[in-house]
Amino acid sequence: MATAYFMRRIIELTDAKNDQENIEMIIYNCPSIPDRTGFILGASKENPLPNILELAHNLERQNVDYIAMPCITAHFFHDQLADSVFIPVSNGIKEAAQYLSARGIEKVGIMATDGTAAMHLFDSVFKDYDIKCIYPDEAGQKQVMSIIYDDVKAGQPVDMEAFGQVKNQLLSAGAQVVILGCTELSIVKRDYEVGAHVLDIVDVLAADCVKKCAKPRSECENLITEV
Repeated sequence: MATAYFMRRIIELTDAKNDQENIEMIIYNCPSIPDRTGFILGASKENPLPNILELAHNLERQNVDYIAMPCITAHFFHDQLADSVFIPVSNGIKEAAQYLSARGIEKVGIMATDGTAAMHLFDSVFKDYDIKCIYPDEAGQKQVMSIIYDDVKAGQPVDMEAFGQVKNQLLSAGAQVVILGCTELSIVKRDYEVGAHVLDIVDVLAADCVKKCAKPRSECENLITEV
């Protein structure tokens, strides 16, 4: 579902007046790839990287101009992926850092998987832009994981009370913006009202692809939700 939404956002953010001005896309939708969080945290020995590299090499043979990987936890493997192909690979975390830095944001809250949080995927990039990352406490992180795995991935209604509690905790801790740092959380934003001060990582990835490959709409510069 997150992949389908990512494709939709690319189309919505493209300033196209006819079919031909839209971006041609090749989509590999492969839910069989082993769980990224499980492998990163050592709970699984199934390494998703070989599958990811296989897809990238297939895209390379199909002569694409740009590769994007909607799964943010899989950005743990970004550098290995980028080094394995001659085609540029979008880095959603770096693009988010640049977007926030350009708008004077210095402190952000991160809602993401345990794997993303444990490996400090956002911190490792954001520190270069003098942006501090704030994470939920232990109970809040469990709520985030439940929303991702028990609600969105399982096709169940989202516990928006839990979502609001985590978001408010991060804002109360000083976050100026809360990043939806998992594409399952992007589905929450698609289907529910998430309120102001939220930046969806899918929007960042989609805007980056549009800027690289077509003419972007003005919305690409206004991705943080407002009241």
